[in-house]
Amino acid sequence: MTHSLRFLSLLSLLGLLATGQSRAQSGPYASTQARTAALVTTPAAAPVPPMVPAAPAISPDSVFINPEVRPQFVGGDKAFKAYLAKSIRYPQQALQRHVSGRVLVNFVLNAQGKVTDAHVISGPGSGLNDEALRLVWLMPPWEPARVNGQPVRVACTVPISFTTER
Repeated sequence: MTHSLRFLSLLSLLGLLATGQSRAQSGPYASTQARTAALVTTPAAAPVPPMVPAAPAISPDSVFINPEVRPQFVGGDKAFKAYLAKSIRYPQQALQRHVSGRVLVNFVLNAQGKVTDAHVISGPGSGLNDEALRLVWLMPPWEPARVNGQPVRVACTVPISFTTER
C-alpha cells in the first residue's frame, strides 16, 4: 500500500508541475516563443494600439512645490520689482530705528493665481514683517502654475528687501 501511495503522490506532483508549466506559458511570464506562436496561430487578430500612460488625476487640494510650469508675476520679475517699489510703505518704527533687512514671505498661489495662506518665514521685525505681508496680500493675481496643462496650487516664497537708504 505504501508503494501505491508513493506512486499516487508522484503522479499528483507531476500533474501539478504540468499544469504550472502550461499556465506559465500562457500567463504574464510566458516566453517570447510561446507568445509568438500564439500570435501566429490566432486568425485575423486586431492590431493593439500602443499603451499611452494616462495623466494622473490632480487633486484640487494638492499644493505643488516644483510644478512643470512655474507661476509668474504678470509682467515677470521686472514688473514684480516695480510693484514693490510703487506699493511699499516703509514703517515709521523701522525708519526711526534704522532697521533694514529682508523679509521672506511664504504663500500659496491658488489655481487662479491669487495669494492664499501667506505668512512670514523670517524677517527683522519693527513693522517690516507686517509691511511685507501687506504687500503680498495686495499683489495682483499671478499667471498660475501648471501641471499636465492644468492650473494648480503652488507654494511660493518671495524675498522682500527693505533699506533705509531711499
